[in-house]
Amino acid sequence: MFRKVFGSASPVGTRAPLRSDSMAADLRGALARLIPRWTAQGAGLLPPATLHDVRVVFGRLGAVATPDVIALYGTFGGMREMAGDSYLRIWPLEEIAERPRSDHGVLFADYLISSWEYRLSPASEDQSAVHVDHSGQNEMRIGPTLEAFLISLDCDADFLHRVW
Repeated sequence: MFRKVFGSASPVGTRAPLRSDSMAADLRGALARLIPRWTAQGAGLLPPATLHDVRVVFGRLGAVATPDVIALYGTFGGMREMAGDSYLRIWPLEEIAERPRSDHGVLFADYLISSWEYRLSPASEDQSAVHVDHSGQNEMRIGPTLEAFLISLDCDADFLHRVW
């Protein structure tokens, strides 16, 4: 199924970014630039997840994995370590699955060893918004879409440092 949807089952770094009709060119471009940066920073990117696995994990948490989230995890499966100077870590599906269910969305990443955590919540049928909270408080939307969040990470090295 993964091969049919995403065109390849190759591991990260050995193929071009996904070519999915539901994934905007800007999202593909941002990931194409971020992945080499995160790799160089020692983030330990994991192999892509399957479409089925993404849907199952989000479904168990009472959420829907929008096409942009499926595209993200279909490109790489999360990070083993924080990404260098950005102090960001996008969690593997296994860690996402361990988090409690929430009406506010699905936690998927953290900054500075969970000082701030990032949550995905559907903004439309095709896209998820990104929210940040600090110790479960002061939640605010920092990306109207996952695509906008990733573009901000790509274009502004201090984006996460200036959120608060």
